[in-house]
Amino acid sequence: MTVGLLYNKNKKESVHYVKLLTEAIVEISRRESAGREIWNVIDSADYRQDSAAASADLLISIGGDGTFLKTAAIAILRELPVLGFHLGTLGLLTEFEKNDLEKTVLRLVKGEYVIEERMTLRITVNDGEKNVFEKSAINDCVLSRGTLSKVAYIDLYINGAFVDTYPCDGIIVSTQTGSTAYSLSAGGPIVEPGNDVIVITPICAHYTDGRSIIARSTSKIEMRLCRPHRQMYVTADGYASMQIAPDAKVVCERGADKLRIIRIDPPNFYEALRRKTSERRARIHNEE
Repeated sequence: MTVGLLYNKNKKESVHYVKLLTEAIVEISRRESAGREIWNVIDSADYRQDSAAASADLLISIGGDGTFLKTAAIAILRELPVLGFHLGTLGLLTEFEKNDLEKTVLRLVKGEYVIEERMTLRITVNDGEKNVFEKSAINDCVLSRGTLSKVAYIDLYINGAFVDTYPCDGIIVSTQTGSTAYSLSAGGPIVEPGNDVIVITPICAHYTDGRSIIARSTSKIEMRLCRPHRQMYVTADGYASMQIAPDAKVVCERGADKLRIIRIDPPNFYEALRRKTSERRARIHNEE
């Protein structure tokens, strides 16, 4: 068994825990197999991250949810399961923390875990002639204005049917996984895992009834600019972004690929949500 460790090598804490994880994986696999099968570890600092994943049977993300999303994007392409080791300020996707390191590695080596599947979004931007942007997203697709303060007017369509024109700063189209990310900050609903839906949330809609819409996962969501705007951007999962033309069409629909998350313990979504949010508040106050 080969494990790929993906992390930000510029963060000292991540580098420190990579060393501890590597030692634990090798030692525990040796002990549990009586030396017959010692697990191999690939450190992504020694390779390009996608190259490290090419030889791995599973991936471990070391960091916060941002690092997990980037690792998960690679895992989806390689059809690999991913386990999240939490070092960030808010980790709803990551599975284990510093105090659980050896216990988690032991259960991983012994095969005492389940695979939880999450849906993805397929995002395409068409300029009227061809697709100029194609990405998969685990959390969300965001169509938003840039630095200009001018309001954007966005037409929303679901399965070809016109829904409304939204005067707003943008619209977030998210998966269930993304319902606790940017969509939640914009006033969107929290969706429990296991419900494959698409959540559509306007950002700062300029009227009181600009509420979220929950659509079926099989729905096709289209967004178009009702009025020209000089600075409009589409962003996938917060890091893949491009400026779009005034006549472009943004389409979001269920992706063919699924994210496979390794769960050591049966997930308690609401406990994790409450605990992680409380931890974030405490850390912010301590930093002050």
